[in-house]
Amino acid sequence: MLLTAAALATTVAVVTVGCTKENQAAPPPSPTASLTPSTDVQAAEKDALLGVYRAFWDAQLKVYMSGSMKDTGIEKVAGDKAYSKIQTTRAYYVDNGSIMKGEPILSPTVSALDMTETPAAGTITDCVDTTGYIQVIKESGRPVETLSSKRRHLSTYTALKIAGAWQIRDLEIDRDRTC
Repeated sequence: MLLTAAALATTVAVVTVGCTKENQAAPPPSPTASLTPSTDVQAAEKDALLGVYRAFWDAQLKVYMSGSMKDTGIEKVAGDKAYSKIQTTRAYYVDNGSIMKGEPILSPTVSALDMTETPAAGTITDCVDTTGYIQVIKESGRPVETLSSKRRHLSTYTALKIAGAWQIRDLEIDRDRTC
């Protein structure tokens, strides 16, 4: 027992001496919050959202160039008001015997992203340049005259992430504002 007490006293003395202010080792650095995982998630979600936006435009072009919603993929990337607006515009073109030709120039940016909401929500802002995207008479290919010569409009698209996939849910084209 005496040997055990002596060993314990020696251990306490060594630990105490080892922990004096002069000999105390610097504490290990505290882990710092890394912005990389959060930033990476935000960047990945923005990339995914912009990818769906481009797929939305690809499908929309197919609808307006063919006059049909069939086999365009629009139902995968557009929902709610965005889908309805595309249907309405398609019906207008069909009723007037016209289709769209060419492609717009897109320059989208994710202007808002909220991953804390359920479902997650995002907003894309784009200056859509329709200089090379025109309405033509389907039978003749002759361009349809438009009332406005403005061909660059600020457009806003809202999206929701539903069942793990982004979908454009609404769109607004500000025809009074050019960019």
